[in-house]
Amino acid sequence: MEKDNLNRDQLYLYEEIMTGLMHYIKSNGLKEGDRIPTEKELGDLFKASRISIRRAIKELVDEGTLTIVRGKGTFVSAPRKEIHLLDLQGFTEGLTTENDTITKDIISIQKIKSNPDLDKIFNSRYKEYIELVRKVYRNDQALSVDYAYLPVDLYPGIEEKITPESSTFAIIHDEYAVKFKRVRKNLEFVYPDEELQTHLKVNNFNLLVLVDKVIYGEQDLPVHYSKYYLIAERVQLRLEHIINPE
Repeated sequence: MEKDNLNRDQLYLYEEIMTGLMHYIKSNGLKEGDRIPTEKELGDLFKASRISIRRAIKELVDEGTLTIVRGKGTFVSAPRKEIHLLDLQGFTEGLTTENDTITKDIISIQKIKSNPDLDKIFNSRYKEYIELVRKVYRNDQALSVDYAYLPVDLYPGIEEKITPESSTFAIIHDEYAVKFKRVRKNLEFVYPDEELQTHLKVNNFNLLVLVDKVIYGEQDLPVHYSKYYLIAERVQLRLEHIINPE
C-alpha cells in the first residue's frame, strides 16, 4: 500500500508542486540567481514527500527554470536565450533585446600560423590568421565562448580595430568592403575540456552546444571561420526558413 501511494505521489503530485513552485517564485518576487527553499522546507510547505519535491525540481531544471549548484542549493535561472541558427550575421550581433544586456570580453587576440584544420577550411589559401577568443555574457552570466579566425591577408591590421564590444562583422563590411554570400553551420553537442570549463565556469558534465560556422564571400570562397560553445541549458535553438512563393 505504501509503495502504491508513493507511485501516485510521484506521478501526480509533482505536477502540482511544479505549479506551486512557479507561483511561489512569482509571488515572492524571486529573480535570476535567487535561491529557493531547501527540499525539506518545500516538503513542509507543500506537505509532500521528498520524492515528489525532487521530481518537481528536476522537471523545472530540465525546463531551464531552476539551476542546481552542488553544495549551495537550487536557484532561479534566467529564461533560455533563443538563438536563430539560420542567421547569416554574427552570433552576438542579434542577441541584445529589450530584456537582456549582452557584453563581451576579449580573452585573447593573437596572430597564429595556419594548421591542418584551417588549411582544410580555407583550402590552404592563407598562411597566417588572427585568432580572436571572446567570452559572451548575458546579463552578467556567462553564455558562450567564441573562437574566430580571420586571414591576415584579407584583413591586414584588423586586430588593432577590434575592441571587446565591437562587431567583427561590421568591421569586415565597413573597413574591408567584404560582402557575405552564404554561411554553412554544423551543430554538435559536446562536453567541455579544461579550457572551456575555466572560461565558462562549468564542470565536465555540463553539456555545450558547439556551432561550427564558415562564411563565404562573393567569390564563394571562405572569408571567415568561427566556432562558438554555448551552455546548452541557457539557450533555446531555433530553425526558421522563409519560403518565397513562386
